[in-house]
Amino acid sequence: MQLKNVRRWSKPGFSGFYFAIFGVFISFCIRYTLHPFLEGALPMTFFILNTIIIALIYGYIPSLLTIVLSVPLAFFFFIPPFDSFDLPTAQDAFVFASYILIALLAVGVIEWLQRERYKAVLISKVSDSRYRLLAQASYSLKHSHDAGSAPKAPISSVN
Repeated sequence: MQLKNVRRWSKPGFSGFYFAIFGVFISFCIRYTLHPFLEGALPMTFFILNTIIIALIYGYIPSLLTIVLSVPLAFFFFIPPFDSFDLPTAQDAFVFASYILIALLAVGVIEWLQRERYKAVLISKVSDSRYRLLAQASYSLKHSHDAGSAPKAPISSVN
């Protein structure tokens, strides 16, 4: 069965974008609070968790927004030298590239799984609807057949 609306599993509207921005803010606050302990380590971990949660609930477009917002924030605040956009070292560039790749891969897999889940739900609903229609048609046919085969009064012949 070919379904063309499985892309619509997520809720339409701007609420996903609002929650994505709010999630980035919360992730930033958590990471900034832990900055004295973590320093330059794990610059995007909390942002990635936010991206995955947003992808699970609101889809891939708001989660891509979280990636776009998170990368400059993490780069500016959590990569030494802190509070600057100095050129990253090769190791920093590799860390950011791997975080972005992991985030994109996670978002892609989540989107695919959500679409398949939504497709399965739609197919189940269509199947249930067709079963009900078939049962109703079968009942109607049986009922009309039973009414049509009722015994009739014998025809008398007139001589």
